[in-house]
Amino acid sequence: MVREEWESKGFFVNWWEVDAFMVQMPWNLKRVWQGRLKELVEGWAGGEELELTDIYGMRRYQEGARLLHHVDREATHAASLIVNVAQWGLKEDWKVEIYDHADRLHEITMKPGDIVYYESAKCLHGRNRPLSGGYYVNLFSHYRP
Repeated sequence: MVREEWESKGFFVNWWEVDAFMVQMPWNLKRVWQGRLKELVEGWAGGEELELTDIYGMRRYQEGARLLHHVDREATHAASLIVNVAQWGLKEDWKVEIYDHADRLHEITMKPGDIVYYESAKCLHGRNRPLSGGYYVNLFSHYRP
C-alpha cells in the first residue's frame, strides 16, 4: 500500500517506512489502568463525568517513525491522554506537537511517566519530525462525555 492509501484509511503513522509495534496488555491490568486514568482525565476536564471509549496497548515507535498531524474521531475521542511509558537511546527529544483552539502550536517534550491531556478530536496533533535514535513507547486512552 502506498502512503496516500494508508492516509486515506486513517493510518497516520508512517508504517510504510518504519515498523511500529503494539504491546498488548492483559485484560485485568487494562481494566485497572482504565479506571485510574479515567479519574485523572476527568479531573483535567473539570470534573466532567466521562465514558471510556478506548485504551490501546502500548505503541512502540522505532527510529525514523513519524505521526502525521491529524485529529481523531469526534464520537469517541473528545478527551484523550498520552502516557510516555519508556524511551531509550534518543539522540534528541521527540516532541508531540498539538495545536490549541487558537491555532497556537505547543511542542511538548515527554519523559517516562509524563502524561499529556488533549482534545484529540478538536486539536490537530502529531509528531512530524522523525524519531531520532532508539525507541519510544506510549500508551493512549480516549474518552467522551
